[in-house]
Amino acid sequence: MGNVSSVLSVHHLYKPMAIPENFLPSSVIANKLLTPLLLTAGLTALTYAGICYALYSYQRKLIFRPLPDLLKTPAEIGLAYEDIWIPVSSKQEPATPPAENETQLHAWWLPNPGTERVMLFCHGNYGNISYNLERIRFHHALGFSVLAFDYRGYGLSSKSEAFPSEQSTYADIEAAWTYLVNERQISPAQITVCGHSMGGAIAIDLATRHPDIANLIVKSSFTTMEDAVEAKRIYRAFPVKQMLAHPFDSLSKVKELKVPVLYVHGDQDFDVPTEFSKRLYAATPSRKQIWIATGADHNNISTVQGETYAAVVKDFCADKQLQSA
Repeated sequence: MGNVSSVLSVHHLYKPMAIPENFLPSSVIANKLLTPLLLTAGLTALTYAGICYALYSYQRKLIFRPLPDLLKTPAEIGLAYEDIWIPVSSKQEPATPPAENETQLHAWWLPNPGTERVMLFCHGNYGNISYNLERIRFHHALGFSVLAFDYRGYGLSSKSEAFPSEQSTYADIEAAWTYLVNERQISPAQITVCGHSMGGAIAIDLATRHPDIANLIVKSSFTTMEDAVEAKRIYRAFPVKQMLAHPFDSLSKVKELKVPVLYVHGDQDFDVPTEFSKRLYAATPSRKQIWIATGADHNNISTVQGETYAAVVKDFCADKQLQSA
């Protein structure tokens, strides 16, 4: 028993001791420190890449926000109108609602007796034409007959997985223009094209292809979609330019304009900064004017500064019929 006890005592005395960390090789210490950092960095990179992929995949839903149901019609605010169906890339007569295999735009035609002036109105990225009824009413009251239309994917216009897109909106406004010129036999010299927000970019694109447009009014619009997205701080950390499939590069296009342009913007617009209209104005070589609406935001220029805005439009268009409206 004594021998056993001696052995146990010796074993106890020589029990392995933990090696202090400061005696560990530097490479081991470095690995212990770097491993959690590398894991964190890897997870951060994967998360960032995942967000980028989601933004790229869902950008169309972030840019275009169509709604299918109309809130009301012009008749409900006392304006006479017609429902119009305009074919896109088709020779069919625009008279009836589209059949299943047809691609058409739904539009409202609001005639204004006693004037030959016509406005082609392009709304922004949200809702549909019914969400723009106040803007339509306002310009109709200035002495314009108005054609307001929904892009494909919006309102009652044709639906498809392929649209809306930047290119489809350009085809849509071209179809609306063709309807006015060919079907209604309206001279381009009588047509003022007005676009609000994203609609301004779409109107600018049309004007580059039709220098015979009488006037162009661009309200509360942006220079490029990249600039508009980066104006939202939340997106500044992402490679927006590389991800964008719908660039809407108005800043490059206005340099080609040959039509008179009126830029309108509210000085309290925190959705699309006023600076964008100033930059578009500076880059435009044709006859141009800019008016900044004091106290107005992105959506309420005609209500906050209605009388002044009306006077600005009448003066810009310099039309006797408008002046007497």
